[in-house]
Amino acid sequence: MMTDFDQDLKQSLTTQASRVPQSYELGRDAIVRARGIRRRRRVVGGVAFAAVLAIAVPVGLQVGDAVPRGDRQIAPATTEPAPPPEITGPTRIDMSLASLPLSDEPPLIPYIDGRTMVAGDERYEVDAKGDIRAAAVFNGGAHMYINRDNVVELVRITPQGTGQLGAAAGFPLASADLRWNAYAIDDGQRGVTLTLFDSQESTAVSSTLTKADGVDLHAVVGGTVYFRPILPNGTKLPLQSWAAGEDAPTVVPGSYAATAVSSDGRLIADLTKVTDFGTQTCSDVVDQAASGATLWTTCKNQVLGFGPDGLFAWAGPEYADGYAPVEIAILDARTGEVIRKLQGPGDIDHPVFFMAATFEDEDHLLIRAEQDGQTALVRCTVSTGECELAVPTVDGTSLEGDGSPYLLAES
Repeated sequence: MMTDFDQDLKQSLTTQASRVPQSYELGRDAIVRARGIRRRRRVVGGVAFAAVLAIAVPVGLQVGDAVPRGDRQIAPATTEPAPPPEITGPTRIDMSLASLPLSDEPPLIPYIDGRTMVAGDERYEVDAKGDIRAAAVFNGGAHMYINRDNVVELVRITPQGTGQLGAAAGFPLASADLRWNAYAIDDGQRGVTLTLFDSQESTAVSSTLTKADGVDLHAVVGGTVYFRPILPNGTKLPLQSWAAGEDAPTVVPGSYAATAVSSDGRLIADLTKVTDFGTQTCSDVVDQAASGATLWTTCKNQVLGFGPDGLFAWAGPEYADGYAPVEIAILDARTGEVIRKLQGPGDIDHPVFFMAATFEDEDHLLIRAEQDGQTALVRCTVSTGECELAVPTVDGTSLEGDGSPYLLAES
């Protein structure tokens, strides 16, 4: 059922679409233009990269209680991924933010610069009060997770204004094409309301998770969201899926303690073992297109994300403690082979902390990294191991209480 705000948004977006040119193209069209510019630059003269770096991301190590298996399979991709690029350069890469050159190509994926949302060559100021902790972009706006005086809320931001949706119960998440957003609202004793928002139709559908206190969203594939409910005691339940039009979510066959799901729903990273209070973990990567067959197992890395074509994955260490990890790895998603091990300079007085990462395209990983009181978005080329600053390094980190100077959009 549409709320008054949803109805107003639908009418606003319908009116907006009738105008040419449109004032804001915050979404897929702007990003497609940016990708086209990058490809043309590569054809003309190539892209010059120099220096190298290391990254990592905070990881959660708690495995949820098992629940009965569902009957419905994830709908996998119908085509095989393209052959991987040739891999050159060293496996181990040490880096320092100060040593990285600045690229003239900004990130292809949406990101936040201070209080400005940027997507391709489009940007606008965020007028919501509070610290922005996460954002998911859709075609025409964004959903943002905001901390205001230690109260977290979810807001919807469009060029027409900002609407408060309620108390946030997890970070919002976007589909790869930015048509769909998923988000969760804490409804108190009623549980959590999980919503799928379709920006193309300007409609939203919801399902209530009566026993949940929060939600970890892992992927939005078309009109289907993959997630793990979090119980009030902190236990994470196995991976579930819910599609627009279905009455209720179902457990994905396999009862996966998922740490990552590929953008097409085909690959799942399943946390299979946690020992010694989380100091050792093991994971399987399974292929849902092959009836859940295990492709490979690792007890050295915890997989946290996949590339858009399913060729590569990125992972944190098997164990992470303290503020944030100081290394991550880029893996062959088909075999688990470590292609790159990215880490700091080895100087304990100047560590590099790696806060988040996501694949920018099929051959580039974009990382939010911190060092010596500064934050940067760093782009690493998977095939060569060469890295650069995608945006200038700025003062400030996540520790300073007013949010990180840069954030990568959730997708």
